[in-house]
Amino acid sequence: MGLGSITSLGLGSGLELQDILDQLREVDKVPIDIKETQKTKLEAQVVEFDSINAKLIQLKSSALSLSLESNFMERTAGISDEEIATASVISGTKQSTYTIDVHQLATKSSWQSTGVEEESSLMYATPSTGIASSDTLVVTETTPLSFTIGHGDDQKSITLDIEADSSLEDIAKAINTAAGNLSDDGTTYVSATVETGSDGNYIRLASTDDNSLNNNQILVSEGPDFVVPDLMFSYQTGAASDPVYVSVPPGTSYQDTVSLINGDTNNSGVTAALINDGSADTPWHLTLTSDTEGESNRIFLNGINMTEIQGADDASLNASFSVDGYEYQRQTNEGLEDVIQGVTLNFEKTGEAQLTISSDTDNIKEKITQLIDTYNELIAEIDTQTQYDQDEETDGILSDVYAIKSLGSDLLSFMTNLIDTGGDITSLLDLGVELNEDGSITLDETALDDAFSSSFEDVVSLFIGDSDNGITGLGDILNDKLKEMTSSTGVVNGEKTAAEEKIDRLTTSIETATERLDKRYEVMAQQFVRLDALIGTMNSQSDYLTSMFDSFNNSQEK
Repeated sequence: MGLGSITSLGLGSGLELQDILDQLREVDKVPIDIKETQKTKLEAQVVEFDSINAKLIQLKSSALSLSLESNFMERTAGISDEEIATASVISGTKQSTYTIDVHQLATKSSWQSTGVEEESSLMYATPSTGIASSDTLVVTETTPLSFTIGHGDDQKSITLDIEADSSLEDIAKAINTAAGNLSDDGTTYVSATVETGSDGNYIRLASTDDNSLNNNQILVSEGPDFVVPDLMFSYQTGAASDPVYVSVPPGTSYQDTVSLINGDTNNSGVTAALINDGSADTPWHLTLTSDTEGESNRIFLNGINMTEIQGADDASLNASFSVDGYEYQRQTNEGLEDVIQGVTLNFEKTGEAQLTISSDTDNIKEKITQLIDTYNELIAEIDTQTQYDQDEETDGILSDVYAIKSLGSDLLSFMTNLIDTGGDITSLLDLGVELNEDGSITLDETALDDAFSSSFEDVVSLFIGDSDNGITGLGDILNDKLKEMTSSTGVVNGEKTAAEEKIDRLTTSIETATERLDKRYEVMAQQFVRLDALIGTMNSQSDYLTSMFDSFNNSQEK
């Protein structure tokens, strides 16, 4: 039921007054419907203007990338045998070919101990004392005990006399309270504890300083055999680095020693391991391997008996190689950036390979292809929206917008501009581009590859021009033209603005006309109500008179 409808209209008269009223309104509403249709079409055009403008911006972006000299400075690094070496290169690097001969890869310094039977074999055995308990009397007469801790100017000397008839507990207490073993704050330099070994009890001497960067080696110069210090050895990675000290208590196995080294927070780049070489009797070996290759990470040992494996007999741990006959050494096999300017080398194995630095034509080819693909998508959309559709038998939504219909020919003109490069390549047509009847273009990639091979500098000049000679490249020409087209005052935005202004005017006109029509039919609806009532009254009077006449006629007949 439309505006102005009254549900009871027509009941009094018996006429279809509401239908008559609605039909009259539909006739009067035709001009408004025409404007609504115009508005809908304009709104669809605005959407399409935005779509075309977006593709123009994409095309501009592709043109911009081909106007930048930096994109033509991209390089590729090709290695004839990537099992020997790999390489990467930065933009602008000189194009050239190099012969690389890898004589030796950088290796890690490594050491190995003599073999033992089990992983649990002892690195440092406990003494065999036969002493049954800690309170057993172990000396029968006064016995001197002397030991040192530390090294050089920091070395401390501790001397005491063990009283006759002393037990292990008595001796440990005497050591811990000896005047020479106490610092200014009353703490001890050396801790003496009673430990139980595989063959009797003994006294262990251990440093109270657990910093592995300090040399806290304890050496007993005089005293009974049941007083034993921790074993200490050191390692350093590189001749200039500080040594790291490993303190090994009596009863420590080879496996425990691995944990002592690897678990040390001061570990300077050495990994300890136990390996099984498969031999029958003593297959287990302690190994020490530097974490990083090269001479600067060579392992030096002190206080432990091991055999040098990699780096033995002063064999170099560095990578050794030549480039075009010039000899080099480097600490590592990877990330060598200081051999060939702009190139990073990585070595995989020994051997000879050719390195070729060349322009990254694949990158340029991709950008040219992207330009052409974006252009073709834009041309296809323009054709679809401006031409007659044979299948649907309808005109495109922009068929009446001449500025858009002519846009395709303008773009094609820009794309086929001739550039005076001074060489054989003067337009896209010389790169294998072919024109099609529908306004699109296709690219012969084989012809493009041939142009790269024979006239690469001309290709570069085509796109970026020659500022020294006042030549503007195709990239800049396209970018400037498309920048103008996509500006706020460009052809597409101009048509969009005009359409939006028409939409605003039509909206106002539709609203005004609809309001006027609504008011008119509100009045007409009330008039039809009164008409319906009047006709109803007249119908009632007619029925009454008819009834009277019928009664009179019936009485006369009788």
